[in-house]
Amino acid sequence: MKANLLLITDDENWGAKWQNDLESTGFKVHLVLDTEQIDREIAIESPEVIVISGDWSYVIEIMPRLGDEPAFPIIVLQRSPRTADTVMAFQYGANDVINENMAIEEINARIVSLIRLFRRIMDVYSDELSFEDLRMELKSRKVFREGELIRLTPKEYELLRHLLKRVGEVCQREAILQEVWGYDFATGTNVVDVYIRHLRKKIDKGRARKLIHTVRGTGYMIQ
Repeated sequence: MKANLLLITDDENWGAKWQNDLESTGFKVHLVLDTEQIDREIAIESPEVIVISGDWSYVIEIMPRLGDEPAFPIIVLQRSPRTADTVMAFQYGANDVINENMAIEEINARIVSLIRLFRRIMDVYSDELSFEDLRMELKSRKVFREGELIRLTPKEYELLRHLLKRVGEVCQREAILQEVWGYDFATGTNVVDVYIRHLRKKIDKGRARKLIHTVRGTGYMIQ
């Protein structure tokens, strides 16, 4: 999952170290050291998760700046956090407090789990997904390109929704199979490639601007 992650800290060396570690697990990490730039960076980067680290006074200073109901999970990363500090972080709006001594694989899994949860929550409250002139109405399940209604089968619709939820992000074939066709669907099949061809004929064929792109050896993306 290559999601945008905003890493906020008051320690440049620590930040550079964790930026490298988190990028090694697949995140696109933007490091923020200037607290006065937080609002601007959130607007520009549109993060799917924010990770904060510093002493507890710094964490408590940053939390109120992120709003009462942010559209992204907030994670506090600390070395051996005390119970009282963890409770306080949750009271201020954190969604998880992670001990930085954990294995990077577990830290990655916790962050990915929260991103997935927030994506599902946002899906419930969103009326549509869109990118450039492609628009998907979630309640009516209608899809439009340049205002023209595109008729899709149920699986084509689910596949397109999967891609539109991850604009600019590479969607691996295995992940598409799991989410669109279910975890028990047989691996080694080319069903994803077949349905991508169907989508391209309906979404991109005859148009100068192609939206669905192949990432050789990996999967597909909308960009």
